[in-house]
Amino acid sequence: MLTSTQTAQKVLPLLTPFAPIEPSTSEFQKRNPFAVTLPLHPETVKPAPYSESDYLWLAGVLTLLIDIGNQDEALSFNIISRRDYRQLSPLLEELVFTVDENEYHPIASVMMLVDFLVERYEKDNVPKLSDLPLESVEEADGTEEGSVEWDDEWEILEIRDLTPEEMQELEKEHPPAAILEWTETEVAIHAFFSIGNILSEGGWIREAISAYDMVLRLKPDFAETYYNRGTAKTFIAEYGDAIADFDEAIHLKPEFVEAYYNRGLTKFTLNQLKTAEHDLRTALKLAKQQGYDNIKVNIKQRLQELNVPE
Repeated sequence: MLTSTQTAQKVLPLLTPFAPIEPSTSEFQKRNPFAVTLPLHPETVKPAPYSESDYLWLAGVLTLLIDIGNQDEALSFNIISRRDYRQLSPLLEELVFTVDENEYHPIASVMMLVDFLVERYEKDNVPKLSDLPLESVEEADGTEEGSVEWDDEWEILEIRDLTPEEMQELEKEHPPAAILEWTETEVAIHAFFSIGNILSEGGWIREAISAYDMVLRLKPDFAETYYNRGTAKTFIAEYGDAIADFDEAIHLKPEFVEAYYNRGLTKFTLNQLKTAEHDLRTALKLAKQQGYDNIKVNIKQRLQELNVPE
């Protein structure tokens, strides 16, 4: 059984999510939105980039989002309970503080998803000023013009009746997430994919696999997610399941160099030398065609370990 460190020395890294910079929905669907990171050199071990408390926090966020998603069989995230909202609301504040205005932040799409969920709950459950009884509005006049406090036992929400001009000014500094023209499902796909990548690279493999499972429930034909889930499974020696994921990635994307390479390494680990050699040769051929010079170096080293000519 290989340790995580030993596996990290051989397999290619996870695919990283692209930066969410105003792509249109059609562009999201047409082009591959996930760029391939450079492969690790065999002797290199990549350290976890975040603290253990950061991974613990992100794992908790993942659990909350999975629980909310599982309340609806269609996985539409339409059902948000009051208890969920009490967790989502402070979480959104924390995410906004963490991400700030950095569109490149790895959890920017997580912030977008939580924002969608908070807005959905408030739209359905928080009364608008125009819907409140007249006496409630009159009582509010003694505190601040155009506002009213709603005591919900656990939190007090301020509701402001903004004019169109005020709303326009607000949107200048805080553009709505919808400006990216992603659907909520697309945001959820990217959010779970990003969570999976971060957790996997930090060694939280089981949790990462749960995140990838959610992605594939939302988008079953996502080749890159099968590849990432398969790669994660090699870290915990679930080699048979990893090969099945690489198989599906290759089925969906027949010229997927990284999937052939990692499937070949996994078969090599299982002493399936003949099929491992075939996969590595296929990966080398595709890498040459696609100009992946760094991957070619890794593949040639693996072929040398098999004692076969290139």
